[in-house]
Amino acid sequence: MKNAVVDGPENEYARSWWFLDTLVVEHRRADNMRSVVMEMTLPVGHAPALHVHDNLDDTWYVIEGEMAVRCGEEEMVVGAGHWVSMPQGVPHNFRVIGDQPARILTVHDNETFRDFVSDLGTPAPEHVVPNPPSFPAMEELMRVAALHHLRTVGPPMTEDEAAKIVANS
Repeated sequence: MKNAVVDGPENEYARSWWFLDTLVVEHRRADNMRSVVMEMTLPVGHAPALHVHDNLDDTWYVIEGEMAVRCGEEEMVVGAGHWVSMPQGVPHNFRVIGDQPARILTVHDNETFRDFVSDLGTPAPEHVVPNPPSFPAMEELMRVAALHHLRTVGPPMTEDEAAKIVANS
């Protein structure tokens, strides 16, 4: 019989990383499960480059905060209670907007993104957003991303682009 694994609110046994300007906490899972669940804290203004996951459906639930999101040709504003599901192979990005950080719970069917975070991040000694953040050279970021089936296909969403998405929502 398999045993259940339960994380407490403090996630005292979870692995965590400072990844760029974010905090990533991986929730533990029962043995032999493929799914990967990570809680990410994203500061206001966080905006990854327009990118594609070649073998991962990028899905997340917004716990708190607000984000302008672009997936393919679709643009929207999401906040607490929204489930965002972006299929593999579709270019997407987002920007954290408003006056508070966003917290999201990602749910993935494989470890590629978690391994990307682990390879580029630094173990987080405490569960806070890194200050100051740490960004590798763009060439290194793209090299490591490619190892994990992630491709950059455009620039990050600007503040002006996010404002237009908000105005049109």
